[in-house]
Amino acid sequence: MTENSGSASSGETGKARTGPRPVSTAALQFGRALRQRRQAKGLALRELQKLAYVDKSLISRVERGLTPPSVEFAEACDRALDAGGTLIVLAEAARAEPYVHLPPPPSHFVGREEHFSLLDEKVFTGPAKVVFVAGPPGVGKTALVLKWANQRQEEFDGVLWSDLRGYAAGSPAQPADILDDLLRCVGVRPDRIPAEDHMRLALLRGLLRGQRTLVVLDNALDSHQVRPVLPGTPDTTVLITSRRRLSGLVVGSGAVQVSLEPLEDLEAARLMADLIGDERAASDPEGVDELVRLCAALPLAVNIAAERVATHPHQSVAELAGELVAEGRRLELLAVDDDAVGVRAAFSWSYRALDPDTARMFRLLGLHPGPRFTAGAAAALAGLPEHDARRLVDKLVQAYLVQQVGAQYYRFHDLLRVYAAEEAAAEQWRDERQAAVSRLTHWYLYAANAAGWTLTPARDHHVDLGPAPEGVEPIRFATFDDAYIWCAAEMPSITGVARLALDHGLYEIGWRLPVEMFDYHLLGRPWQTWISSHDVAIEAAKAGGDLGGLAWSAINLAEAHRRRGDLDRAHELFSQAVTLAEEIGPNPSLGWALVGLGNIAHEREDYDQAVRLIRQGVEVCAAIGYQLGEATARVHLGRAYRDLGERDLALDHGRRALDVYAKDADQHGMGFALVPLARTCRRFGELDRAIGYCDQALTAYRNCGDVWGQADALDERGCALAELGQAEEALAVWRNALQLVMDLDDRKAGVLRGRIEGAV
Repeated sequence: MTENSGSASSGETGKARTGPRPVSTAALQFGRALRQRRQAKGLALRELQKLAYVDKSLISRVERGLTPPSVEFAEACDRALDAGGTLIVLAEAARAEPYVHLPPPPSHFVGREEHFSLLDEKVFTGPAKVVFVAGPPGVGKTALVLKWANQRQEEFDGVLWSDLRGYAAGSPAQPADILDDLLRCVGVRPDRIPAEDHMRLALLRGLLRGQRTLVVLDNALDSHQVRPVLPGTPDTTVLITSRRRLSGLVVGSGAVQVSLEPLEDLEAARLMADLIGDERAASDPEGVDELVRLCAALPLAVNIAAERVATHPHQSVAELAGELVAEGRRLELLAVDDDAVGVRAAFSWSYRALDPDTARMFRLLGLHPGPRFTAGAAAALAGLPEHDARRLVDKLVQAYLVQQVGAQYYRFHDLLRVYAAEEAAAEQWRDERQAAVSRLTHWYLYAANAAGWTLTPARDHHVDLGPAPEGVEPIRFATFDDAYIWCAAEMPSITGVARLALDHGLYEIGWRLPVEMFDYHLLGRPWQTWISSHDVAIEAAKAGGDLGGLAWSAINLAEAHRRRGDLDRAHELFSQAVTLAEEIGPNPSLGWALVGLGNIAHEREDYDQAVRLIRQGVEVCAAIGYQLGEATARVHLGRAYRDLGERDLALDHGRRALDVYAKDADQHGMGFALVPLARTCRRFGELDRAIGYCDQALTAYRNCGDVWGQADALDERGCALAELGQAEEALAVWRNALQLVMDLDDRKAGVLRGRIEGAV
């Protein structure tokens, strides 16, 4: 987090804090160590700049903890100061810090005083609770908002931020994605974020109520994208950037607009001077003016062009401006739109000045289909060790061609992403492009596979993928939390990566990647990605003629629709899977598909049909020795027998399933089997035994961190207590269960509220 620089007084804008907002601890530690080393050597900033070949303004920002140190920067300073590797170690720690909720402001920023005043007026003195900054691409909307929000953050109890990806890679962020970002900004753990959009919004509203909060929504596509995520709480201000005028918000939410145009020529020249140095700018004002004109005074293009000038100190600014003119003429011959020639020329000019390895990394990153990427993904694209890939990406950050967001993630400006993708699509890079896509999609596949093994290590459905292809360094997860957090963070990319594999003929990866994510889907319930990725999986399996992959994809997609309540679509998909699996022969997918159809029959209260279908599923799994499938099917079969009134059969199948899970110490499976056993015991009047099963289930679910399962076990325990006449104890248990699940599942929460109201 960055230091506040110039917050308005509390009398003008509201309550102020007594102290500055803390910055990243590790970044500050690095900065202090760097300053101490430099001062011990008796070096001024300018002298260290000459020794380490790094910009003195960057040294100053890093020393103050305002900018996290790159690996290359740390290595250069470590060598220059004879630090013996100390600075490199501290830099790695700084880069590993958790994601900062509000990204730091741009390091170079000029002008916009009028717009700062307008934002102050609209946010702090006007009645509007929604303000949007609109302007053309590259004009500096995000820079303005981040600069203003960082300087004014002391006036709020909290500042939340989300990138809506309106014009970025892949599809724009959906309400679930945006609300996920905002909830995680306020500290909600990934496994406590509700599955349903309306519940996510309700939870966010509850957390923001009574707090003075600024919500920054960057790069919105239109009003329709924004409206479903507006908290609407009294003390919340929403600040949005968009290329469009958000007329729907003006009408529906009373939003007000701040329009942003390109910088004035004098302001753009000041920005150029700030970037290349006042002395050099003053020595060639005509060259600076020409560069500003060629960049259409758009801050994005000016930053990129200035970086090129700064890295060529032996050429005059006018000479470099001449090169940019030539680049613009080259683009004009390629029939680029007139309005875009100057901006695209700046991109092209900077790209062509990169060393070959860095240029290759830039264009390959254009292949990544997600809204952001890690150094690990960059390494896979380039077929390099992660340390080397990070060094190249850091060079792109320094050249203003890539942005760093937090310690671990990077992203493109949407215009630059389009440019990088176009470069990667050139015919001369066809072989390189195909190899990079293969490595990237394999990297994601192996990561998803490793996550599945870590999330459910006792399950016997995991596949051994064998050695990773050359150039791919698979991720390994040490803990459940590590795997869960990776899956949650990568959700916005999974469907795009599967589609990328499909488009490049990597059909098996196209269907297997979503299927490998299934364990996380069951735990996290990311409905949109669960469904959209498996839609792609079905396409990929069909394209590859893979009946097994098609069956698994249909089963997983059917389960999502069943849990969402679309029983007709689920029945259609499970039926297709049965037909496919029967064509293949006895296999696990046939067992799962039969059980799925049986569960639909159960939900439709056709218990005889449910027993018939699920029993077939049990027989299939038993015949092929598929223990997990057999145990899971027996749990469902026990439920069906219970509702048919068959006590002994219900208990027999439930206990046999429990024995299988217990043998493997599968805590989640044990909880899954124990609660239905408790319900069966309660159904037939064995209340003490039901409570015992509930207590065992509660322990198992706590051991594996399944909050919904804990609530289910408590719910059943409360029912047994109520039937024993222990009404007060039952109420207490149900209230505990409601606290666990009220923000996760509105249907379950409704059931619990009904029990509580009925007992009061």
